[in-house]
Amino acid sequence: MGRPASAQNSAQPCRAPWRNRFPSAADGVTMGVMTHAPIRFGNIMLGPGARVVGTVSQAATLAQLATGTERNCDIVEIRLDLIGSDTPHWIEQAKAIEGRGMPVIVTIRLVEEGGQWRQADASRLPLFESALRQLTAADIELRSPLVEKVSKLAYQRRRPLIVSYHDFKKTPSRDELKKVMMGAANYGTIVKIVTQTNTEADVATLRTVFQGTCTAALCVMGMGPLGPQTRTEFPKLGSCLTYGYLDAPVAPGQVAARDLMQELGGQHAG
Repeated sequence: MGRPASAQNSAQPCRAPWRNRFPSAADGVTMGVMTHAPIRFGNIMLGPGARVVGTVSQAATLAQLATGTERNCDIVEIRLDLIGSDTPHWIEQAKAIEGRGMPVIVTIRLVEEGGQWRQADASRLPLFESALRQLTAADIELRSPLVEKVSKLAYQRRRPLIVSYHDFKKTPSRDELKKVMMGAANYGTIVKIVTQTNTEADVATLRTVFQGTCTAALCVMGMGPLGPQTRTEFPKLGSCLTYGYLDAPVAPGQVAARDLMQELGGQHAG
């Protein structure tokens, strides 16, 4: 626990000390086209084909989703760093969205990870605790010093946890991505890897993530000029989630969740 998070969490092959098996985690498998055992995610199952996650970045959108009937995604991600943790009744609105049959992921993204959370990292912990107690899932960055604590909370609550890694400048090498995958799988149910994709070579490198073994399910996407193609192509390789926006893009190359639903609507299991 004394080492910096970047060194501590990037590639350790062992699991977090409290877990023999993380709740809902899939068995390790050999991947050509990546497959994994179905994972319960709230009231739905993550199986063959990707589910579409719709990202909410504005408080007004959250309120509309809680009371409306429109459905442009399978799962809703609430970017609490963008809408504000002081937004009135956000937990109640999130629970109302889940009542409509759409599981909710709570994400509180740090500034250095592309978000807008400018307070201390540790001040996010009560929000993660609340989210994992009352809602379906949370997303925590692999490089955050909080990753172990949040992973333990998810384990205790038997909630799925997304452990994410972002590189806004480049796509790292195949070996580095493998280390990221191994490190993140120590702590979560789903490993989320998102990198900048400027060239076809970058996309090809990201594809190699699916050519190995992993004890967690994978969500892999590109950002930037070639990002959109990865959000429809990689589900065919086994990426269990793909992300689009519900109100405004929150990452370079992010497309509308509605468009992803139209393109991928026939791929995922019911």
